Amino acid sequence: MSRGFRDSDETQAMADQAVAQEIERILERGHEESLPPTAHGVCADCGSPIGEERLAAVPSAVRCIRCQAAWEQGPGRR
Repeated sequence: MSRGFRDSDETQAMADQAVAQEIERILERGHEESLPPTAHGVCADCGSPIGEERLAAVPSAVRCIRCQAAWEQGPGRR
């Protein structure tokens, strides 16, 4: 291996860390919004029920999959 180049394991570890940080940032952004406790299981954006599979995977989910995807794109990208 020549100097200045990372091996594939180190590169993969850095990519994994970047993905984990982005996921954490998105989750933190979601926690900034407060919802009444009675809204659990109901999408904060469209008011539709959040799917059981999504709630099983992400119990703290506040949006349905479609609204979450749009929300992650950010303002002006919807």
